Amino acid sequence: MDRNIFQGKRIAITAINLEQKEHRGLAVMTKSLIELLNKHGAEVYLITSIASSRLNRINKYIIKKRLKNEIFIADICNGLEKGFNYRERFKEEIPYMMKVILNLIFNSIILYLRNFNLKYHIFTLNQKHRDINIFSPRLSYLKFVKGFIFVNDIFNLSRLRSMRLISNCPKLKISKKDIDLIITDCPLSLRNLDKKSANILQIIPDAIPIQVSSHPENPVTYYNRLSDAHLSKTLYISQATQSNVKSLLGIENKNKNNEVLYPMPSINIDLLSQAISVPSIRGINNPFILFNSSIVERKRVELSINYFKQSDLPNRNCMLLIAGKIHDSDYSKYIKKLCEKNNRIVLMDYVSELEKAWLFLNASLLISTASSEGFGIPVLDAATLNLPALASNISSHIEIKNLTKNENLNILDIKYEKIWKNHLNELRFFDKAHDNKFLRIKHFKESLEYLEYESLGKIKNLI
Repeated sequence: MDRNIFQGKRIAITAINLEQKEHRGLAVMTKSLIELLNKHGAEVYLITSIASSRLNRINKYIIKKRLKNEIFIADICNGLEKGFNYRERFKEEIPYMMKVILNLIFNSIILYLRNFNLKYHIFTLNQKHRDINIFSPRLSYLKFVKGFIFVNDIFNLSRLRSMRLISNCPKLKISKKDIDLIITDCPLSLRNLDKKSANILQIIPDAIPIQVSSHPENPVTYYNRLSDAHLSKTLYISQATQSNVKSLLGIENKNKNNEVLYPMPSINIDLLSQAISVPSIRGINNPFILFNSSIVERKRVELSINYFKQSDLPNRNCMLLIAGKIHDSDYSKYIKKLCEKNNRIVLMDYVSELEKAWLFLNASLLISTASSEGFGIPVLDAATLNLPALASNISSHIEIKNLTKNENLNILDIKYEKIWKNHLNELRFFDKAHDNKFLRIKHFKESLEYLEYESLGKIKNLI
């Protein structure tokens, strides 16, 4: 693959998932895409709704442009570093809810007056901005970003259309003189019909908010998001997602492979290289198997725990490490109870990117008992490292097996407890010698090159 395939191209990516307090699977996918595009020559911009917290509606129009730019860039970086729990704050804080509603009413009126055209401002990052503002590992992806495109309330206005509270999709018309392609990191009610403006490519991750009852997203609103996204060019992160979504929307499923943009692994090669020299994290010295996912019902964490308990791994001093956000939910409380008084099972909660790289590099096995996934990034991570994995027989895991052709990835039916137990009993622990870690990284680099080749051409064809 040509290293500079996107040389001279300017690509803007929506930052809705990067603005969230918790960086879950979609945020990880967005960061990987940013790095991939930058690696191959693109200038990447982030489309954000984070406004300056220090400028009001009046003084942002009367101060000098250079000063305004400096303040906006600092405040956007600060907002991305802290992250927001928009949904929770809206439900729990009445003053915040009232402020959001009033702002949306005002901005909706402005949107109507502008014939649904969104206004944008471009801010370019320089090395000084990076030195001052990018101090957190959470913002490490910004070293691959050229600048920000601020669009006031873009994601809330898009959501109003998804809820059918406004009559048309907001129009994101960014001139081709400024940007060559816009990529949304999830389905949004946005569109652009102007041939002089950058095309919009919408990435469709899954239909889980419709298919999983416990998901916080309103299913009808999400259906409308999917429907509106298909007014633009679309790519799906798996054939399973493509089939599910097109079936829901009543769209004939043609050109299966041409419309699939497989995600990149979530692990960073630089962090893997750093992790080699880290002897231990959080005092972990025993051999271990890894479960890496947020603690939500559809991940079926309890099955991984029970399979582990019933195997002979605890008697062999092996640990089960569960690395994923523990939520304030009944399900998380249930998982905590299952792990009580068991010193072989560790609920690690949220882990840093370096800790995650160390866990994958040193694990003896990855286990995933999920009942549904958009794709299944942890299983992809394991396959690219040639880390042995046991994964449930859902369509996305089967797709990863077919994509990577990895013989160390075993697909098992979650109904057959004995088969899982037998595989765990036969597990050979990973020898943590440096040479073995280097072999995993070598396999990772080779796998990454193949996955990049599969993905980049599909984006290039849409510019």
